[in-house]
Amino acid sequence: MNIIRTVLGDIRPGDLGHTQCHEHLFIERGKSAEVSGVLLIDDPVKSEKELALYKRAGGGAIVDAQPVMAGRSARWQMAASRRSGVSVIAATGFHKTVFYEDDSYVFGWGEERIAQLYVNEIQNGMLASRGDGQSATRARAGLIKAAVDEGGIFADATYQKLHTAAAWAQRQTGAPLMCHVEPNADAAEIVNFYRDKGVAADRLWLAHLDRANKDPAAHRDLLSEGIYLEYDTIARFKVHSDEDERKLIMQMLEAGYGNRLLLGLDTTRARLKSYGARTGLDYILETFLPYLRANGATGEQCGRMLVKNPQEALGIAQ
Repeated sequence: MNIIRTVLGDIRPGDLGHTQCHEHLFIERGKSAEVSGVLLIDDPVKSEKELALYKRAGGGAIVDAQPVMAGRSARWQMAASRRSGVSVIAATGFHKTVFYEDDSYVFGWGEERIAQLYVNEIQNGMLASRGDGQSATRARAGLIKAAVDEGGIFADATYQKLHTAAAWAQRQTGAPLMCHVEPNADAAEIVNFYRDKGVAADRLWLAHLDRANKDPAAHRDLLSEGIYLEYDTIARFKVHSDEDERKLIMQMLEAGYGNRLLLGLDTTRARLKSYGARTGLDYILETFLPYLRANGATGEQCGRMLVKNPQEALGIAQ
């Protein structure tokens, strides 16, 4: 039997509903915000208002992809989920090293200690906040986040250590592993690395390939390995149009890979209505899905990507 591990406890896959698989609800002040101001999402009232908009539009669950000690707040995630009625699946794991201070655990800890941190967050409880290495919460993480920068997994010893730790934690817990992919990174190298480390193909997601690699043939090759591609360049008009996104999705659907696509918005402060943006968490439900259905996708295909696929991709065997 599979379960979905949310911050408020384990639920059945069928209880998820419409699920966006890569969002950011809350990022505390720290190195991420120093790198980019849009990565400061620190007002619980505004973020809860955003979740309420999502719930009213038909949203059932989201994946909050901010990992441990990188601005994630487990206590706030619990409160927001409880008040909104939206299930929140939280991430352990790591982001790009540019988002960490020089004295961060990602640089100073050994591989085994890092892997155990990720396992503990999934099995026992997440650390409370960015800088707190001691206090734990009752909330447990439901997936592992990893990140590949332009130089790839083998860019330096730190990245090799972190990815090896993430793979070990995945094997120990059975949790899904989502990998952020930067442009120019070799996606095939990522798949090969994790396969060689014993991570099953259907446990691995590659995020952002819809903006990191514009070659549909490369996407089809990756999907043929049995992994998931998580597309989130929707309403990112500085990157490409929603029509470009629709065309890419339709190509994958027509190639028979509708069972391996996940969707999200990869929200930032600049992409949340409650923080003053024009778009918000409800954009897929209110705007993109109607556009997709009016231009080639069936209701069944849309439900597959946003309901059925998340149920399978987020499941953890018990």
